[in-house]
Amino acid sequence: MSDTKQKLLGSERRTQVLVMTALLGETYPTELARLLEAPLYSVQTIVDALDKEGVFATRRVGSSRRVSLDPRYYAYKELRELLLRLAEAEPELRAAAARRRSRPRRAGKPL
Repeated sequence: MSDTKQKLLGSERRTQVLVMTALLGETYPTELARLLEAPLYSVQTIVDALDKEGVFATRRVGSSRRVSLDPRYYAYKELRELLLRLAEAEPELRAAAARRRSRPRRAGKPL
């Protein structure tokens, strides 16, 4: 994150995972790890903890696990607003979220 190293929601990495999930809407742990340039294991551990706490909703789609903020969480609206507000102060997180590829590349199309 920026020079202030936000740790408002536990650790810096946990805050990054929450903010990035709020920016992306729905994602999966591997994508979070790639965008945050973080070890997959640490992201998976954070996602598991947030799922147990009821903050994240996870679901299986094929062999991957989709992650999003749980709209049934009692403070969902307030938490989402806070996370999006925190994202305003983190241009590198917003840039990483903007680089996300949300649809498949056409077969044979050069990179």
